[in-house]
Amino acid sequence: MKKVVSLLVTGFFLVAAQASAQQKTVSGKITSEQGTPLPDVSVSVKGTSVRTTSDAEGNYSIRADAGQVLQFRAIGATPEEHTIGASDVINVELRRVARTLNAVVVTALGQTATQRALGTAQQTVRGEDVAAAQRENFVNALQGRVAGVDVTSSSGVPGAS
Repeated sequence: MKKVVSLLVTGFFLVAAQASAQQKTVSGKITSEQGTPLPDVSVSVKGTSVRTTSDAEGNYSIRADAGQVLQFRAIGATPEEHTIGASDVINVELRRVARTLNAVVVTALGQTATQRALGTAQQTVRGEDVAAAQRENFVNALQGRVAGVDVTSSSGVPGAS
């Protein structure tokens, strides 16, 4: 019985020593396509809760095991993944991505809603269309462009309706 316990304890220490020897500190610099440093980029070890962010100069440092995958995420950039190998330095260049945001529609009394959430039809008047109308003012430029809008001009005389 003593031999079994001593073998288990010895095996445990050997496995623990090997596991701790594989863990290392990985660091590097995160830049944009233009070479400028990116601050506040989220760096995480995939499948774990280990996370950090890059500083103002784009530098980061995180502890992880060899073979694990680092995920780099920033708002407005495509996420990237890099596997940890023999090197302790992983420099990353994140590429910007253009995304279309959901349109926001202003409804009655200043309430806003996403365009997809509304169950009714909406009409859009683009600024280029209003400018192309070449009317005296913005209100007159809406004449005939939006259903249900009736524009009535006054004479401009004080007191006129």
